[in-house]
Amino acid sequence: MFETILHVIWHAFLESIITLPVIFVCYLVIELLEERILTKYKTSKLLKSKMAPVVSASFGIIPQCGFSVVATDLYSKRLITLGSLMAIYIATSDEALPILLSNSSNYLNLLLIIGIKFVYAIVIGLLIDAIFRKKENLNSSTSLKENNFSASIAGTEVDKPKNITENNLDYVKDVATKEEDSLAQDKHHHNEEVIEGCCHHDLKHTHESNLSHIFIHPLLHSLKIFAFILIINIVFGLLVEFVGENVISNFMMSTGFFQPFIVAIVGLIPNCAASVIITELFMVGGITLGSCIAGLCVNSGIALILLFRLNKNIKENILILVSLYLLGVLLGVVINFF
Repeated sequence: MFETILHVIWHAFLESIITLPVIFVCYLVIELLEERILTKYKTSKLLKSKMAPVVSASFGIIPQCGFSVVATDLYSKRLITLGSLMAIYIATSDEALPILLSNSSNYLNLLLIIGIKFVYAIVIGLLIDAIFRKKENLNSSTSLKENNFSASIAGTEVDKPKNITENNLDYVKDVATKEEDSLAQDKHHHNEEVIEGCCHHDLKHTHESNLSHIFIHPLLHSLKIFAFILIINIVFGLLVEFVGENVISNFMMSTGFFQPFIVAIVGLIPNCAASVIITELFMVGGITLGSCIAGLCVNSGIALILLFRLNKNIKENILILVSLYLLGVLLGVVINFF
């Protein structure tokens, strides 16, 4: 039995180690471009346009949770729309792309997964923004009509406050000044807050331009993903050895219609290990393409944790979380029917 376990571990190591060079090269390129790409994303004029979800989805397909983290920070300050936020969450694939790239037999699946997620992210983002834009226009129109109606009743002028003494004016000015100072301090504190990425590196400030920094983060991140892949391969190997491949496959397939629901729950885990598990399961035939996409659509890394930390509207955060989950499941169920 001990020899069998050692054999499984060694076989899992050989399968995992071949992914390390590809993953490292991917993250090295991303590290070199990250600062420039993030800066372009944060300063893009298109983020204020109707095509903002398209821009967000385009950045989201880059395999790096930093973009969903930055998008969350921007949304908490209302610098991007909800549609843009949802688009980048759905498009984000985290570790799936480097893992699938490490095996040439998965290139077609890679194109399918990235392509479907990208198009779906754009459609959902544009749809959400269109709905909220129509709602805002309707509210603005209603508010304008009410103001005009009130003005017509009161006369052509709106009643002005009377009998305001100098003391009252001084008091009002003093209160307004204190509120402005308080808001300025809050804004300064918020701007100085460190926004951390996957390996706790600061995503808000400029990278140091030295070789050690450029290589250390991609290497650490690659080793971290390699460790996840190795552990998962060992677990899968032991299950296949002692339980049987047919039993595992039959169990996963027995979940049938509900498989996307289960995989999407795994995708909500705020850790890159979730996308590794989902991708590895798909590669060994443990889950369907639809279930894989459902799990990856909701897998935005640590961005969801940051959303609850930065955005003070808890009800809105819960609604975003539930909507993201249901949208991912819906897409997975539809794909599984084909």
